[in-house]
Amino acid sequence: MGRHAVHTSIVAGMHTHPAHGFTLIELMIVLAIAAILIAVGAPALGEFMADQRVRTTASDIVGDIAFARAKAIESSRRVNLEKTGALWREGWRVYIDLDNDGTFTAGDTELKRFDGFSPTSRAYVCSVSADFATRLIFRPDGRIVRDTLPVLPADGIYVVDTMGDANNCNNKIRGLLFGASGRVTTNAIRRTSAIAPPCVELAPPCTSN
Repeated sequence: MGRHAVHTSIVAGMHTHPAHGFTLIELMIVLAIAAILIAVGAPALGEFMADQRVRTTASDIVGDIAFARAKAIESSRRVNLEKTGALWREGWRVYIDLDNDGTFTAGDTELKRFDGFSPTSRAYVCSVSADFATRLIFRPDGRIVRDTLPVLPADGIYVVDTMGDANNCNNKIRGLLFGASGRVTTNAIRRTSAIAPPCVELAPPCTSN
């Protein structure tokens, strides 16, 4: 009798609670908010990734340019940084031009090689100067060679990502500009004003070469 009374009192003291969860309306509201956040954040994320891609590519090229220049001074010979395919984006090599013919041949000494960007990358490399369309040549004193003119302030190569659209406002561009000494400086090229035509400063300075 005592056991039954205790058991009855325990059961009587227990209370049942309804299960808690999201209603369909609440779930739809959460999904709608998530969709809005993704729609707002996706363009900014895409721009950030493109900017980082251009920055990284420019940094890699600057490193190889500095390497080529240092090797020219070290070896007291001309050292070339030359593209290995039809386009700079397909890769390049750094080599000592032992026969001074301005191009890579079997007798030259290859020092370093880069195999190119991912085929899915939009980024490309180009130059406004025909002298740099195929190769960069460093003299034994570290200065860069131009065939026809002295080195000009705008001389260099550019890394460009057009963001896959025709809007120059979205372009990500970094200029790798050469000084008279052969040293290179990197500049992010951005719009500096909103005057018409809009974003003229962001038009790609050159096409892929």
